[in-house]
Amino acid sequence: MVKISKDGEGKTLYVEISVFPNNSDPTKNLTISCSDPATRFKTTLTDNGLKKFREKILDFYSHHVLEVS
Repeated sequence: MVKISKDGEGKTLYVEISVFPNNSDPTKNLTISCSDPATRFKTTLTDNGLKKFREKILDFYSHHVLEVS
């Protein structure tokens, strides 16, 4: 789900994510997944995974909020 506040006119981006164990110790690492077609990606809580998460969120924000405004 991708939703922009104020009926598409605001600056807040809502993205639905799922967090679940990735076959390892769930107290140390989890998988982050966005299954909506507009925001589809999957990563983990590792340093590289969090870097990917940051890049994806910035890309989604730019595409869904800044380019639309």
